[in-house]
Amino acid sequence: MQSAGNPPMEIAPDTTHVRRRDRSIRLAVATSLLSKAGTAGLQLLAIPIAIRVLGRAEFGIYTSVTLTLTTVSLFEVGVGPALAHGLAKASASGDRDQARTLASTAFFVMLAVSLLVGLVAGVVLSTLPVARLYGAAFAGQESVLGPALWTGLGLFLLLFLLNLTERIREGYLEIATTNACGAAGNLLAALAVGIGVHFVPQVWFLVLAIHGSLVLAKLANTVLLWRKRPEVIPSWSWFRPGTAKHLMGDGLAFSTCCLITGIVEYNVVGWMVGRDGGPAAVALYGVFVSLTIMQAGFVLMISTPTWPAVAEALARDDRDWARRAATRLYRYGGGLALLSAIGLTAFGPWVFRLWLGQEFANLGHGIFACYAFYFVAHIWRHLNHTLMIGTGQVTRMARIQLFESALVAVAAWVGLHYGGLPVMLLCMGGVLLLMTGRILPFMVARVLSPSPPLSDSPPRSA
Repeated sequence: MQSAGNPPMEIAPDTTHVRRRDRSIRLAVATSLLSKAGTAGLQLLAIPIAIRVLGRAEFGIYTSVTLTLTTVSLFEVGVGPALAHGLAKASASGDRDQARTLASTAFFVMLAVSLLVGLVAGVVLSTLPVARLYGAAFAGQESVLGPALWTGLGLFLLLFLLNLTERIREGYLEIATTNACGAAGNLLAALAVGIGVHFVPQVWFLVLAIHGSLVLAKLANTVLLWRKRPEVIPSWSWFRPGTAKHLMGDGLAFSTCCLITGIVEYNVVGWMVGRDGGPAAVALYGVFVSLTIMQAGFVLMISTPTWPAVAEALARDDRDWARRAATRLYRYGGGLALLSAIGLTAFGPWVFRLWLGQEFANLGHGIFACYAFYFVAHIWRHLNHTLMIGTGQVTRMARIQLFESALVAVAAWVGLHYGGLPVMLLCMGGVLLLMTGRILPFMVARVLSPSPPLSDSPPRSA
């Protein structure tokens, strides 16, 4: 019989799990500093070099190629949430067969998606004239756009499969290894860009240098994963249609958020800007997009390892830890966004002149203040997206996101038409704050409350 002074037997295992989650986040953040710093350094290196070597107009072509390839990548079905949730449960119970089923089924699902997207994209690139796809200002640029688009398409389709490794790492709380490989990939990309601008100053080689290095880094991560966990090596004998249906259902909901937000805010809006102002205008918007991705990477350092850890905590009914993790994420991400907004507004014009040269020297503080407002709204939405995924509310998030993105597209068109790029950024940021910025925090808090509604416990990913 247990004495009153002794702790219950289950406290020790719970403490072990808490320490493991905390350690996984700390290690992921530490290694992510290398990866994200490398990503930021690569952007800081590649963008000004490309502008000076290629010129602003041809850099605008590179930006258009990148936005097009980003659109293709967004069609990747994000099976990650369901896969990570399932692998976390399989790992906790020691069910290696379930891990084999999940990993193999996810691989063949993504292989099929990759082949389908590649076929559709190939037909579009082969049949649609450049001027019709990008606008009259791009007429006569087929010799520049064509090789870059085909090179990038092949690389991005490889990423469809290799990105699965990162989702599996998330399920096992091994994101630190992914970050280490990413840091190595950034170093390789920086070397490739430096070589390319001297010997092959072409748009297609810039695409190959940056995204090809990323492919090699992810391939190395995959080999390391398979050596450590052979049970996740794909095998057709472990493919299960029922599991595929579950992964696809959750994946389509998750991808809806990524697909819609990316296509609308990067690609559709970038297309609007290009149609309105030509390559020079889309070059500026492309720099803002790159700046958003670069800065958001530092928030991803903690948000990426946080959502799998929150999912595991909720699976073990450790809501206290999940709430603490959510609070830390809100404070860190929100604080970084606000500091960035202040810095951009105050020093943006000077930084752009120094960083990008005289072609960007005529920008005033107003446009940076408008971009800063959009960036804060963007990060606030990302933080809530992260916690919606961790709390298993992907489908609910997708429904709200569909409506928000439709409003963003309309607001961007109105703002661009009546006030130019600065007003467009203000309108987009305002919609984000009024929609997901207000609704999602309440939905997260509802599941993380000490006594959640019965329908939300345990949380589901689809």
